[in-house]
Amino acid sequence: MPPDSHHTGDTSIAVPRAFDDVTAQWLTQVLQREHPDVEVLTATVNPHMGHKPNKARVHLTYNDSGKDLGLPATLVVKGTFNGTTSRGPIIDFANMAELVSYRDVVPKLEINSPRLIYQNWEAEPSESVVMLFEDMAYRNPTYFPNGFATLSYGQAAAFLKGMARFQAQTWNSPAFEEGGIWGPGTPTGETARLIRSLYFDILPRSDHWTTSVISPRGAAMPRILRDADRMEAGWQRLLPILDRHAKVMVHGDEHLGNLAVEPDGTPIFYDMLARGEPWPLGIVRFLIPTLDIQDRRAWEKALLAGYLADLSSFGADVPTFEEAWLAYRASAICTLMIWLNNSSTWQPEATNTANAARAAAAVLDHDSFGLLGL
Repeated sequence: MPPDSHHTGDTSIAVPRAFDDVTAQWLTQVLQREHPDVEVLTATVNPHMGHKPNKARVHLTYNDSGKDLGLPATLVVKGTFNGTTSRGPIIDFANMAELVSYRDVVPKLEINSPRLIYQNWEAEPSESVVMLFEDMAYRNPTYFPNGFATLSYGQAAAFLKGMARFQAQTWNSPAFEEGGIWGPGTPTGETARLIRSLYFDILPRSDHWTTSVISPRGAAMPRILRDADRMEAGWQRLLPILDRHAKVMVHGDEHLGNLAVEPDGTPIFYDMLARGEPWPLGIVRFLIPTLDIQDRRAWEKALLAGYLADLSSFGADVPTFEEAWLAYRASAICTLMIWLNNSSTWQPEATNTANAARAAAAVLDHDSFGLLGL
């Protein structure tokens, strides 16, 4: 999926296809778009950050113009970085969708997210994207969660308030409608359409499901949760329930690895796959994998009530708690579908397993399939 069908990216600056291509010369070209007198004298790329080989910190030195402007000594570059060979259609799609998120969505939201300095993409000889971000290390974050450092009640409530702020801003927005900036046929609209049609709608019938349910992660699940027929029917029965709820802009990849906290407690959202979806999907994808199972059981009602109160305070016409609670409990199957099947290409297997266990517990606790008549 190209991020914009109407043009093919900035052809005046090549997209680096390996970390070695992120040179002082390339960075000079990028930064001179905003600061014409700046020259990057040296650029050193660290080993890649995180599980996937697609992001790295870059150390820069500048000429006097760059020094006088106080340009940062480090930035973060993220992209495809696989030479002229595709990493596969799913990864290519995700890279494009993230670029679209930061280009077309984040600037229009009240959201605390890393500042995008530059983005570009090429379709040939293979799809390749590049994004240059501020280095969040300069914000001195006090907390970078991971798959095992689950959130406290206060942290979860703060993230939900941050989500409520930008979701109230987009609550049933005309921007999602035909002709809207995020409507059908737009890059953001295509992200939503393709994630539903090429992922959730077909996942229980995919070869990946068959492989996942016999993996150690899947084999440990109760048989009711490994049943492809039940999951497929559950998803189809969930859709009309979701359609009764407001469409909002969601982060789209809500889990512990995509969150951070400022020194003053302000939540940071990053690595987005933003799209318009019914609000319950974003909330279950956030709460279920970010809380310890016992904490979720104790806190989720209060956290959901707080989220609804925050939405209302920001101007959204919210459902009743009973309506929201039903949608939340039924939607738990979405989180299970994701983490039961998430590839170890995307996250370490230990993270996938921990989140699958959290999702399985939630589906069983809430009798999600029973709520869907299964």
